[in-house]
Amino acid sequence: MSNHHDTGYKELFSYPELVRQLIEGFAPPEVAAMMDFATLTDHSGSYITPLFGEKFEDKVWSVEVKWDGTRQRVFVYLLLEFQSTVDHRLPIRMLHYVACFYDHLIKTHVTTARKGMPPIFPVVLYNGSKRWTAREDIYRMIRPEPPGFMRVYQPHLRYYLVNESAFSEEELAQRDTPLSGIFEVEKASKDV
Repeated sequence: MSNHHDTGYKELFSYPELVRQLIEGFAPPEVAAMMDFATLTDHSGSYITPLFGEKFEDKVWSVEVKWDGTRQRVFVYLLLEFQSTVDHRLPIRMLHYVACFYDHLIKTHVTTARKGMPPIFPVVLYNGSKRWTAREDIYRMIRPEPPGFMRVYQPHLRYYLVNESAFSEEELAQRDTPLSGIFEVEKASKDV
């Protein structure tokens, strides 16, 4: 994503209300239903990723969730990766980012390898004009597909794609939130 858009989106998603609007309005309903948005906590920062030799500076939030009938102090980390171009390496990058983030949680004593890692809901926000053609799960990049007994040994990580251009003006208007309005303006500016 260009620096202008990247900075703008990072600023927008510094506000918990817009993170809530993103999840409630654009993620699967069952994801939003388990989250207590009053507990959203910003964990953003810079994380060095050795594989790509870059800083991972996208937005990271945690939120308290309820599942299996009990309210748990479990964190679901929302990794927001902002894209304006199709990046076919994105499944590899997301797997690397998640691994680096888990390592960061261990190094900062948020958890331990023995206690386990919190679930992560990786979100990619795409605002490009070309159709998104990148695979959404790293497993789908493995070719040829391994035989059944080998599949469990392959990496699996899927991200959730929010593709702004996939929503019609009517769909965005029905959501009637400041975030959907921003998406509408952005779509309109591409049509000019």
